[in-house]
Amino acid sequence: MDVVDGVESCKFSTRQLSAGSSVQSAGIMVGSLIASPINNRLGRKWSLFLTAIISLIGVIIQMTSALSVPIATRDQFTQFVVGKSITSISMGLVANIVPIYLSETSPASARGFGISMYQNVQIIGVIAASGAVYATANRRNVSAYLIPIGLQAIAPSLMILSTPWIPESPRWLVWKGRMRKGAKAASKLFGSSDPNFDPVEYCQKLLVAFEEDRLNAKQAGWADLLSGPDLRRALIAIGVQCLQQAQGSSYMNNYIVPFLQDTGVKNVFPVIMGLNCLYYVSLLSGHFLPDMVGRRIVLMATSAFCGTCLLSVASITTAAGGSPPTSSMQRASIALIFLWNFGFGVQSPLIWITTAEAAPTRNRERVLASATFFGFGISLLIASVSPFIQDEDAGNLGSKIGFLWGTFSLVNLVWVYLVVPEMKGLSLEQLDYLYANNTPTRQFKGFKFTDDILARFEREQEAKEDTGGSETPNSLDEITVAKKDMGGV
Repeated sequence: MDVVDGVESCKFSTRQLSAGSSVQSAGIMVGSLIASPINNRLGRKWSLFLTAIISLIGVIIQMTSALSVPIATRDQFTQFVVGKSITSISMGLVANIVPIYLSETSPASARGFGISMYQNVQIIGVIAASGAVYATANRRNVSAYLIPIGLQAIAPSLMILSTPWIPESPRWLVWKGRMRKGAKAASKLFGSSDPNFDPVEYCQKLLVAFEEDRLNAKQAGWADLLSGPDLRRALIAIGVQCLQQAQGSSYMNNYIVPFLQDTGVKNVFPVIMGLNCLYYVSLLSGHFLPDMVGRRIVLMATSAFCGTCLLSVASITTAAGGSPPTSSMQRASIALIFLWNFGFGVQSPLIWITTAEAAPTRNRERVLASATFFGFGISLLIASVSPFIQDEDAGNLGSKIGFLWGTFSLVNLVWVYLVVPEMKGLSLEQLDYLYANNTPTRQFKGFKFTDDILARFEREQEAKEDTGGSETPNSLDEITVAKKDMGGV
């Protein structure tokens, strides 16, 4: 315990800061490892239900650790870290389940909008949590930390209560051979917004695409991620996730307070609240920019912008030498951090959109699990190492650490240009076709299909009409039976 301005306060050691911050990334990595089998076996809906249960258990452990005695002890800290680890496992599950669910239940023309909802809701929670911390900071009893900790229970509780009304992913149901349930789920998702929508025809097309995928590829498995089109898709997903963390995302999430203090900011809470609100505003661009402009151009532009901002902050700090930053330097640094936050907020939804779209039908869960595992592995590395290279009693790099994160933003720009194709407006099944045929990165944008789901060209449609043929007759028969049983949904 230390005394600051006559008030007792708890100061964590560098080792405790590293452990308390890195455990979140470690828990997310564990959640990513177990997400694939859970997601595949239980489906998207009930996987989310299980995730909510795990999250509540972690929150309860954290809260009970704070109720023992009013002064922090090593045992209390350990229990809190355990609770945070369990909560972080649920975060790893969510990071794998939600993007897949949103990508599978959104039309191709609005898939960017749908997946962006994931981070939209996340940042609302971040703003609420930051506001709670700020509002309770001056309290002198256990409510100062119990309230922020307890707020974590709201989201999983709402998830548990709403599970019965959430439709399952039609793609997962069709993939598992549950045609009737797939058509019912599709009707709930798309029937109300489009009176001409035919859920049976929709599931028919999904089944045709799945059967073609089965015929053209080997049995789905982890080994497929090491070769062929799935390797390419896995590298795209893993690359954007890892480079997101390396650009400073993980660092800013865990160490924004000392970073601001190193630039001369005294009262960091209002600045953090302002950053979070600005981040949310910029995040809203994910609801229209990816589907209007495309994925590649936004990713490259924001990478260049964010890299320039952080390199500038680090340069200003370096120019100050060992002297405290002047008021003009402080204002410039804060302005650049706000600009970085805005640019990163625009980019952030694109990371999850690209990750979800890069994952193939047969190995969707495995690719996303691999991407989040390695991405948060980089986050764990950054959270563990940063205090030792930044703190004054350790590496003493201070805010000059921005040179490191800014450089990785420029690396991300090159990576996107060379590796990440434009996936705007293409269905997940059409993306399967383009990757399976080894389409070059910069040629994805030029493909035009005649169907909204299947990878069909005009010449193929004409040939089908000339022959009067139909595809996968057994599948059509099964769907016809489902349609009769459902009263012609």
